Amino acid sequence: MSTRVTSLMMFRQFTKSLNSHLNDMGKVQNQLATGKRITKPSDDVIGLRGTMAYKVSLNDLSQYTRNIDEGIGSLALTESALTSMTHILERTRELALNESSDTGNDATREITNYEVRNLFNELVNIGNSKNRDKYLFSGYFTRTAAFDASGTYQGDSNNIDIYIGDGIKSRTNISGDVAFSESERLSTTSLTGQTLSGNLRITSGSGTPFYLEAGDVFSGASPEVIRDTVNAVMTGTFDSTVPEAVGTGTLTLKAGNGSPVTLTIDSTNDEPSQIRDAVNGLNMGITAGIFTDAAGNERLFFRSTTPGQGISIEVDDDDDNDTDTSGLSALRHTDLTSNLTSNALGIQALVIDDGTDKRLIFESDPAGTSFVIDVDEDNNGTWNEAADTDSTTGLSLLYHASASTSNLNNDISFFTIMDHLSNALTNNDSAGIEASILLLDGALDSTVKNTADIGSRLKHFDDQKFRMEDSEVSIRERLAVIEDADLAEAAMEMTRIQATLEAMRISSIQNLTQSLFNFLR
Repeated sequence: MSTRVTSLMMFRQFTKSLNSHLNDMGKVQNQLATGKRITKPSDDVIGLRGTMAYKVSLNDLSQYTRNIDEGIGSLALTESALTSMTHILERTRELALNESSDTGNDATREITNYEVRNLFNELVNIGNSKNRDKYLFSGYFTRTAAFDASGTYQGDSNNIDIYIGDGIKSRTNISGDVAFSESERLSTTSLTGQTLSGNLRITSGSGTPFYLEAGDVFSGASPEVIRDTVNAVMTGTFDSTVPEAVGTGTLTLKAGNGSPVTLTIDSTNDEPSQIRDAVNGLNMGITAGIFTDAAGNERLFFRSTTPGQGISIEVDDDDDNDTDTSGLSALRHTDLTSNLTSNALGIQALVIDDGTDKRLIFESDPAGTSFVIDVDEDNNGTWNEAADTDSTTGLSLLYHASASTSNLNNDISFFTIMDHLSNALTNNDSAGIEASILLLDGALDSTVKNTADIGSRLKHFDDQKFRMEDSEVSIRERLAVIEDADLAEAAMEMTRIQATLEAMRISSIQNLTQSLFNFLR
């Protein structure tokens, strides 16, 4: 049975083929125009899923890169601010060093104080640096100035973290309470108005604790007295298990610019406690006392009755060897040479006075050694009772048991240090100026560490940005394999389709020429 092929059937088949080839030509033209093989889901459903995943990754990389650029900008401004701060601290230290010398006097120190106050104001301005409309050093309080005119911190301690990679966060700030503080030494809160009475027990490293004998405990002591007692020059240890006599001879004692006073040591006063009582009985500007360890071993110490004043103890025991370290000569002490040791308790103390408040500051000596200060505020022989370890009154403000339990803190504001120097200059206080140098050294050390930290984070951000750029290139290459058209192949396909269409055109002229008019004759 044969099938009759009508003109209509031929026309429909021609139209269908024409539309199909025209559709193919449209696809190829789009590929040539866009360079993309996949422009809509129907082009390649499976391939489209791959391209979408790669494009999500590219969007993430783009966001990470923007975050990194923002972080680099913030850290670069922070680094610049810290560099400027370093210059201010260096200049402040230079001024303090100049005025701590013998050439410093009321007039020069008054003039120097003007510059210190200007440097103080410059430091406040640096602390209130901005990145666009956000304060760099305010933590989360980016709309609040980090410091007021007095140098009081008004931000918080939070770190601002940003994502710079998949699951990778990094900090873009340093809070002002860290950047503008010296963090190596332990400091009390204000001791102004406090009655400092009781006993301290001091342990350096894993050594044996030392505490004051009952007769030498603090009674209404000033911060300066505690400082000078902790820093006092001391003899070696007198062993409690051995009956020790210091020997006989003569001590010539002098405090500051006072007149020398002679003390004879004989069999009536040749034990450590007797020497202490004899020196204190002279009432000539030198105070003696005893630190005792848990085994009863004793150390004699000497300090000036007037805080900060120098002392000397010359020895003559008639044995032609007055400067060795045994017997009476163990007490020899001048400004230049000494058989006594300073900081024998393993810590060093100083007083900082910003004109409003006084604080005691402690650091280990040698540096890096742990130390503990225990308190017996009521001197009842029991250490660290509840009343001995509060944080509001008296001697207990000095309590320091460990890093986790302490009334001391380890951040001293640079502004407090500069206030202290200004106050010392105003009062012509040489000892206070010298203390400022020590504190400024610590401030510079802290700033160097913070600047190094910022620099290392900048390097990390730069490295991460480089890795992001490498990742982006790799992902775009993989995306191109799936998504991009092969232009040479598309051009060949276009030529093929055009040839096919031309053949269809010629064929249609020959085969589809008949119409209704052919039958109307």
